[in-house]
Amino acid sequence: MMKKIRKSIALLLLVCITAGIYSCTSDKEYLDFTKGGEISYTAAIDSLKIAPGKNRVALKGLIIGDPKVSEARVYWNNNTDSVVVAVNRTAGIDVISTIIDNLEENVYNFVVKTFDADGNSSIPVSLSAEVYGDRYVESLFNRPIISNLLLDSNLTINFADMNLSSGVIGSEVEYMTTNGTLNTVFINIADSSLNITDFESGSTYNYRTTFKPSEESIDIFYSAYKSVKPIPTPILGNASVPFLAEETDGRWGNLAAPWITNDAAKNHNGFGGWDEWNGNLFNLESGWGAPAITNGKIYQVVTAEPATYQLKIIMFSGNPTNFSLEDEGGSYFVVAQGNMGLPNVEDVSTSPEVLVSKRILATSSVDYVLEFTITETTEISIGEITTQSDAGRYANISSWEILVINP
Repeated sequence: MMKKIRKSIALLLLVCITAGIYSCTSDKEYLDFTKGGEISYTAAIDSLKIAPGKNRVALKGLIIGDPKVSEARVYWNNNTDSVVVAVNRTAGIDVISTIIDNLEENVYNFVVKTFDADGNSSIPVSLSAEVYGDRYVESLFNRPIISNLLLDSNLTINFADMNLSSGVIGSEVEYMTTNGTLNTVFINIADSSLNITDFESGSTYNYRTTFKPSEESIDIFYSAYKSVKPIPTPILGNASVPFLAEETDGRWGNLAAPWITNDAAKNHNGFGGWDEWNGNLFNLESGWGAPAITNGKIYQVVTAEPATYQLKIIMFSGNPTNFSLEDEGGSYFVVAQGNMGLPNVEDVSTSPEVLVSKRILATSSVDYVLEFTITETTEISIGEITTQSDAGRYANISSWEILVINP
């Protein structure tokens, strides 16, 4: 009895399996597979990979274990387009590869079948891939430039960050050397600045940014070239700690050239502006036994070409300033047109020569940034003016710097 039950169960399973197979195959497919009797199939392509490119793809795969395979056919556009790849079989594993050119920008589904000499084919293997073209190239943009620092033939280009998911690799910079030759250098996206030591001052450089839309891409893509003419950076002399003194008397001194100090700023027995404390700072200080200052001025003159600039002043972080908005007079950083120096404190807001000014206050940031634009090559005066009481006021400055901010 037990044997009969087991045979019945086995027979039932066989029927179910057979019915399942038939249900997964349409009548037409079944007839196709069995038409003409026994069908011989070649081995399908293995490990198929398709790498995208510009109006092309690179196809690669393996033929394993079937010596009869003589060619592979690649179909796309719903089998309306195809290429044939010859296969020269060896005793081992063979690699087949081909480049499919002249593809329009689109996403394609590629189908690959192998064949033997008798026309027997493998089951199809399909894989999708994107093809890039002019639309993609037109969407690319250059890596933004923060600033150019040009000193004689030394050019430093400072770049902004970019979203790495865009596939950006870096940028190429093409420039004229001091020897009159055209040179091209590359800066990786991981680097933020490029230093060139043989740039021909007064010339223009071109740069473009390179992209690889995917790791598998067989082509590198480029944004359009952008031309930039670096503006020579006006250099402030004796402009950071330790500031140099022309002469000193104890803690106090007068700043060395190119700084110009008027007599009103020398309120420490004929000295002022240079402070030995905290590493030789720039400091106009009154009080604690020193008299008040009325329109004390320290400045220097530089030449600036047409461009937009930033004057950046960094205060001493340990004890920057104690100026208050309630102070009578006040202290200001000023950029004024011309080489005649700075206006008086009471004229800062009305003087036509003032390009930009900013009041120094204890509530302000440690860094002061003053932006201004020059429309024609001219001399400018840069510095500090102050009117402050003898109640005890100071402004400890660590450095001054001018930056060209528009490339």
